[in-house]
Amino acid sequence: MLTREQKLVMLSTTLDMFLEGVFVTLSPISVQWPFVPGWAVPLLFIMMPIGTIIGNSTFGRLTDLRGRKLTYLSMLAVYAVGSALVILSSNVYELLAGLLIVYSAIGGEVPVVLSYLVESAPVNIKERVVVLITNVGNVGAVVAAALALMTSGVSVNAERLALGVLIGLAISVLVITRSLVPESRPWASLPRERRGRVSLNYESARFALASLTLMAISSVLTFGLLALSIGPEEFPSVSNEILLVYFIGEVLGGFLAAYLVTYVGSKGFTLASYLGGLVTTVAAVLVLRLGPVPFLALLLANGVFTETVWASRNVLESLAFPTNFRGTGISLVRIAAYVLLAASYLVTASMTPVGYLMFAAAMWALGVGASLAWYIRGPELVGATLVNLPEEFKVRPPRRRWGQRGSDTG
Repeated sequence: MLTREQKLVMLSTTLDMFLEGVFVTLSPISVQWPFVPGWAVPLLFIMMPIGTIIGNSTFGRLTDLRGRKLTYLSMLAVYAVGSALVILSSNVYELLAGLLIVYSAIGGEVPVVLSYLVESAPVNIKERVVVLITNVGNVGAVVAAALALMTSGVSVNAERLALGVLIGLAISVLVITRSLVPESRPWASLPRERRGRVSLNYESARFALASLTLMAISSVLTFGLLALSIGPEEFPSVSNEILLVYFIGEVLGGFLAAYLVTYVGSKGFTLASYLGGLVTTVAAVLVLRLGPVPFLALLLANGVFTETVWASRNVLESLAFPTNFRGTGISLVRIAAYVLLAASYLVTASMTPVGYLMFAAAMWALGVGASLAWYIRGPELVGATLVNLPEEFKVRPPRRRWGQRGSDTG
């Protein structure tokens, strides 16, 4: 049975992920708003990596130093300001500012949510809880895309009103749930001098950071590539349908991941997910020439594998770092990926769709290599318990024991 504290954490983080999914769709949806000039379209998309970098580098560290709850509550004000700017914007500059603020909140929110989940959920369902609750973000994206599809035919103002009401209701409920969520017990039990402190003098620590960062680079640089970039460019008449189908695939992938990760193990499941992403991306080179219907079918499969990759990464990142460094570790892994994502816009801007897909295939191959390295050398984290480790950062203590199950990662 779940305790009241565990139920509150799960309810609140579920709502968080739903709202995050809604926010992820704001850039592609707002491209169609009449005051957005053509030159600003790339800027709408680059706000996500820039905002995520800002959020990761500030709030991810703050949650280790000052606690999960303080950071968690402060995010609400950031969300409220950013979303109000987006929904009420009358020019592209207000829209860009709002998107930057919203995506900064998302970047800072993820380390807090993942830390709360693994530090609160029962050991026997930790992985499933992480996968299922983060998958709710895709449900939020599906709802937002469906709203945009239904209201865009009426007017842009109707579309913005529907999104504003949805976001406003979600934030109102979050004010209540977040105020009720207690501080994380594992973090609160840490001595003050150990909070946020870490040593990287262990080979296991350097290997974990390197391999998880490479996996993050692979999935971040390929996230939504077919749905958010290539699909709308090649088939602009069905851009809203593309967004909807893709995120339905991600929702399905999340449920599949929650079922399989416990039985297959985090290592094998991660490797299989990256291989699936690589195969569907390569197949897209041929499918692009066949028209929108075959493309939508492939897009559904690509959405499934994209989500299983993100689900496996969420499990690995949330369990591979000790409590005193969990938020910071998750942020460090993701910052490098989003820096490269922002830079990649300049590199890929002039690419043809086929060239862009080959670039994406190379990124997926990078993820396959990193997940293979983790499969060979990394620990199996499914079923691992959380204990406050010494302040030195250890993924697993001695190197010769890395193949054993049940090591502490908390």
